[in-house]
Amino acid sequence: MPTWGRCSSGESCCSCRIRECLNTRCRSCSSTGPAAPASLMRTTSQVTQCNMTAETRWARAVGKGVPGGPRPPGRWEGGRGSGVRGDFRSLTCYCGGPMPSRNKPCPCGSGQKYKRCCLGESRSSGRQSHPPMRRPPPSGVDPVTAEAAVLAEEVLTSPDRVQQVSDGMVLLRRMFREDGPLASLRWSWDEFVPLVERHIFRVMEEVEDMDEREERLFDRCAPELLSPERVERFDQELRRVLMEPGRTPEERRALAVAVLQMRDAPRHPPYTHWRHQAVAWLTLAQVGEWVDRRKRMNAAVARAHGEEPGEIGPGMSARALRRAMEEPEAVMAAVRDAADADPQLLEILARYEQSILLAILYGRTPEVLHGEEWLWLTVVLREPLRIEPEQAADVDGEALMAKLDEEVKQAILSRVEAASRDRSSLPEAQQWFEWAYKVMQVRPLAFFAAFAKALDAPLRERFEGEAELVGELQRREQWRAEDLEPYRLNLEARGATGAVQRVRRLQALLRGEAAPAMTAFKA
Repeated sequence: MPTWGRCSSGESCCSCRIRECLNTRCRSCSSTGPAAPASLMRTTSQVTQCNMTAETRWARAVGKGVPGGPRPPGRWEGGRGSGVRGDFRSLTCYCGGPMPSRNKPCPCGSGQKYKRCCLGESRSSGRQSHPPMRRPPPSGVDPVTAEAAVLAEEVLTSPDRVQQVSDGMVLLRRMFREDGPLASLRWSWDEFVPLVERHIFRVMEEVEDMDEREERLFDRCAPELLSPERVERFDQELRRVLMEPGRTPEERRALAVAVLQMRDAPRHPPYTHWRHQAVAWLTLAQVGEWVDRRKRMNAAVARAHGEEPGEIGPGMSARALRRAMEEPEAVMAAVRDAADADPQLLEILARYEQSILLAILYGRTPEVLHGEEWLWLTVVLREPLRIEPEQAADVDGEALMAKLDEEVKQAILSRVEAASRDRSSLPEAQQWFEWAYKVMQVRPLAFFAAFAKALDAPLRERFEGEAELVGELQRREQWRAEDLEPYRLNLEARGATGAVQRVRRLQALLRGEAAPAMTAFKA
């Protein structure tokens, strides 16, 4: 009976551990190989000995298919933790030379048993004693696929194939940068960032493993990012750049592996990480770029707020909240400093700031305010800010912010901040609050002024009909303290003590009376 990895005739039997291998007999001795040791199994509980012909191997490599059913998803030779992922077992059959027995002398010449010497290193690196045999180029395929197959063969038959595949994927991401040859495959930030922001924080809370986070994030974003046309565009652009003059050998090998993977990638949904690995790898590279940009901006704003280095989480202390309101110029200076090294970041944030403010003006927001808070913002800010754009520089923003009720400002800030971290809400609502919170940190006056000028606002009602009552008051051009009395009585009848006190302070402001002294913010 032959031992695993070597047949009875002394010739090398195949040591392939691929689930779908078709030939189960050794060509040298025509005997069926035994089960592999459990410690060396990769994808099945029993090894299938393989002597696939070159034609069958190349057929699988170029996507012509072979009998035996679809290939299951898996990882590249590097395995978990290698930093490289994918299912490239379809590209070659790892049929190397004889595997030494665990108790035989190690082939490195150390004199120790193989299990005491190089066995562990061989397992961790995924290498075998000898690289697989080189095969001739395939026939019956288009020239680009044939070229890709030859280049991929150079990688996958190399003794250092794990490192070459890893380096190749790093190169692929480098070519995907904004100034790289694959830049045309990138998504515009306008369509990319909102989708990523909608899902990324929720995914980070759901799973801890980084690989699982990336897979889940791609699976959730892919339905909106990809289409049959987009997947086909990835395929065609990778093929074009592969044949483009001037590419280095390393770049061409990396592109070749991606081209072969894209050949089997389905063009139609569902779009998942395992079905579209080359696309996922590049998509997650753009996600990483955005995350790095956002970290730099968040760190700059946190320093302006006086937060200690190393603090994490979107919440701010009472001191930070106070500085956000009282010293907005310091926050803006920090934002400008962070944007100096990345000018495009400020443009992206400005566009999202504008979208948040426009949503407020047209009443297309989640429920943010209570009725008395909306009245406070309208009474204090609407008339002073009813100006032409060229007069904006003459507005004393600090004086207007100081005139607003401190408890109202703190309540809105705290509510928006809490909603930005609420993973139980719909992703679209949570995303709005996350960006609204960013706008409040940087431009609090603009945020409150948008509500003061809003045509409508979805309110957090305390009693039926409150929104209609407050809306009627808000649409007036002028107010008297007596006009707010029916609203105050309604709140008092329902035991809303805090709201009643805020309405009374607004009535005192309308009468020209001094408001009671209050602390700036409550801790």
